[in-house]
Amino acid sequence: MKSCPGVKRLVTAALLVTTFFLWGGVSLAADRAELANVIKTIPPNGPFWKYGTLEMRRRTKKAGMPAVIFPHWSHRARYTCRVCHEELGFSMHSGDTGISRSQYTAGQYCGACHNGVTAFTVQEGSVRQCDKCHMKDTAALEKQFEEFSGDLPFAKFGNGIDWSAALKAGGVRPQNALKADKPILPLPAKLKVPMKLGTAVARSDVTFSHEDHYVELDCSACHPDIFNIKKKGTKAFTMENNIFGNYCGVCHMRVAFPMNDCKRCHTQMSGNYVP
Repeated sequence: MKSCPGVKRLVTAALLVTTFFLWGGVSLAADRAELANVIKTIPPNGPFWKYGTLEMRRRTKKAGMPAVIFPHWSHRARYTCRVCHEELGFSMHSGDTGISRSQYTAGQYCGACHNGVTAFTVQEGSVRQCDKCHMKDTAALEKQFEEFSGDLPFAKFGNGIDWSAALKAGGVRPQNALKADKPILPLPAKLKVPMKLGTAVARSDVTFSHEDHYVELDCSACHPDIFNIKKKGTKAFTMENNIFGNYCGVCHMRVAFPMNDCKRCHTQMSGNYVP
């Protein structure tokens, strides 16, 4: 699947229109249909392999190296999100961790696996493998994704994979920890009951499953940094803030299925609320 033409123009236009909705004095309560059209134009657009694939160049540019291309889809098939974001300490927020090569070679972050045993090494050696991360050309990665995703359940949004269905069917079997002795506490019974989150219009209410999320992450991944754990304590929790990468948008605009896929959460959505 090739990248959509003019995607940069679409993104720019989407941001301008969204800004107009948010600060231009337009009543959002009356214009959700228009907002839905904006959601269609904002990232993620383009080829499936690219959704959840990060391009990290903050430090590499200064070092004169090509950007690091990190494919979430490749890693999440092997490990649940808790391994990297809790056990290894990667922040849930892009750019927050500030990782360096010296940390890799000391066995931290990526270096915990990329040690020449679990995965290819980041250490210096007779055979340099820098281009496996610092990619000038992603053709091989794109081919790898096509082969990887071919037998997995299809989803029309994000990277084209229904990860929840793949987990339930056993298409992927990610590990919960790098260290075998790291315990994963059971989810309390009361949190296994789905939560109904009200919205401005009843037919678009959200049913939220702690259980589905706990398959990938521990409670500390979301609480209290992303979501205030106090009841009714998240006053700024709005669709608009989600779209800008806050709250649910921390994952569901970057790696987990994107917010374009409205009915995955708003199962009863109908009428003008269908984008």
